[in-house]
Amino acid sequence: MQGARRASAGRLAIATMMTVALVAALVTAQASVAARASDAVLSQGRSAGASSVASRSTPAAAAVDGDGRTGWRSARAGSQWLQVSIGPQVDVSQVSLQWGDAPATAYEVQISSTGKTWRTLASTTRGDGGTDTYDVAGTGRHVRVLATVSATGTGYSLSELTVRGSRTGSPSTTPGVRLAGGAGSWRLEVDGRPFMVEGVTYGAPVAEAATHFPDIASMGANTVRTWGTDTGSGRLFDAASASGLHVVAGLWLDHGVDYVGDTAYKTATLATIRSTVAAYRDRPSLLAWDVGNEVMLGQGESQRVAYARFVDEVARTIHSIDPGHPVTSTDAWIGALSYYEEHAPSLDFYSVNSYGGVGYLEDGWISGGYTKPYLVTETGPAGSWEVPDDANGIPLEPGDEAKARAYTAAWQAVLSHPGVALGATVFNYGLENDEPGVWLNLRTDGLRRLSYFAVQRAYGGEAPTNTSPVVRSMTLSPASGVRPGAPVTLTTSVTDPDGDPVTYRVYATSRYVDGDESLRPLPATTTGPGTMTVQAPPRPGVWKIYVYALDGRGNVGIEARSVRVV
Repeated sequence: MQGARRASAGRLAIATMMTVALVAALVTAQASVAARASDAVLSQGRSAGASSVASRSTPAAAAVDGDGRTGWRSARAGSQWLQVSIGPQVDVSQVSLQWGDAPATAYEVQISSTGKTWRTLASTTRGDGGTDTYDVAGTGRHVRVLATVSATGTGYSLSELTVRGSRTGSPSTTPGVRLAGGAGSWRLEVDGRPFMVEGVTYGAPVAEAATHFPDIASMGANTVRTWGTDTGSGRLFDAASASGLHVVAGLWLDHGVDYVGDTAYKTATLATIRSTVAAYRDRPSLLAWDVGNEVMLGQGESQRVAYARFVDEVARTIHSIDPGHPVTSTDAWIGALSYYEEHAPSLDFYSVNSYGGVGYLEDGWISGGYTKPYLVTETGPAGSWEVPDDANGIPLEPGDEAKARAYTAAWQAVLSHPGVALGATVFNYGLENDEPGVWLNLRTDGLRRLSYFAVQRAYGGEAPTNTSPVVRSMTLSPASGVRPGAPVTLTTSVTDPDGDPVTYRVYATSRYVDGDESLRPLPATTTGPGTMTVQAPPRPGVWKIYVYALDGRGNVGIEARSVRVV
């Protein structure tokens, strides 16, 4: 009996322990659910992209608009994905998927900090549509739904993707932005996390930033760089935050100023900078301040020294107002760093613009014996000042394929100098339809170029569903000794990788005649596949003629050649 009583007491103790554990588990679960319910929705209205889209009425953005009546639909079945950028590094606690009439039976929910490598948070091979909610734990900038098996075999439809979490991320002992590490192992850190700058320079209007920044984020970029910051820049900082981008904020310094003796200019400029920094220092998208751009280029020795000393005064002033963000200064060649080394010790790191010579920056930095890392603030294909002249004596512009390869090589040059090169903001996200815009923009007249897709691949952005036509050759006949208005035959070899029908436009610029960089439409008569006849421009001199090959899907291939009118 005594043994029976002991066994009964043991069973009672076990039952009591199980009850206590169950109650504790229920309390913990309820607390966890309450915590997740209080977490912010990170996905609504954010930049979204997809591997394919069935129509303009079912874009990726419709799955993160907070309206379950709209949604994304893929163009086909197989492996397809929908991705949303949720901002700077954030802690994700819950992901909810509201499927439409074409759900996935097999899919994964993934997270990434870079957009290149992904970690699976949840997965299933037995999805039955409706709404699926997963409690997860992950930190990153992007969340993706990777669907692999369609319930209908026709594609996928997702009405709403809702991501919850905390924008504050994990507690950090080093909030803000700082330069960390030491010689040969430097890095930027944002709220204590390593940050490699993968960016573009932004040349489109500030008022349009909210329109263009989601596109920049979809390229995989995490940063935009500007040349100036003023009273209207608040919209740009806000748009960057909304798209999960950071800003290298330019503080413009005039060229041609007497930095030795013009005290009035320096005093007034310093006062303006002081006011600007105070106005924007607390913007969460701010990454760094960039003082001046290529001012040393063409200056004499005394002016270079005086300029570098003024940059140091500006840097000290910025640090006194905004200790939470680093300060840099940009110039056009690696040799400028020697002036900063000696006369601007308050700079946190250096910045360099380099195009055709970007592959030599590492050697130049090593041979110069410099003691701080650098950011490449402009790079891209060789510029007009770096290429040989053509038969008519004007700079021979590289073709679109060569330009795309140059962006790829430039990014590889940055990656080849780890611990010193802090990243790059490649030139340029602009929309101009003019001679410089054709030469160095990722988009021209709003159309995507091969260079756009090269940068997108380099940064691990959204996989394109359709790319630009490729103009592999272009000839003008005759190309010299042409009288005004005389016929010129334009012959091209164009292919479209997606099989889209191609249409053509022809433009001309008189930049090398009278300095006018604008492009003027040039009427063309099609005489065969890729062959047209145009009339020579009316004024004597060397003109550049452009052919635009358009696929009707927002992409263009461009090639240029010159003609001498006599």
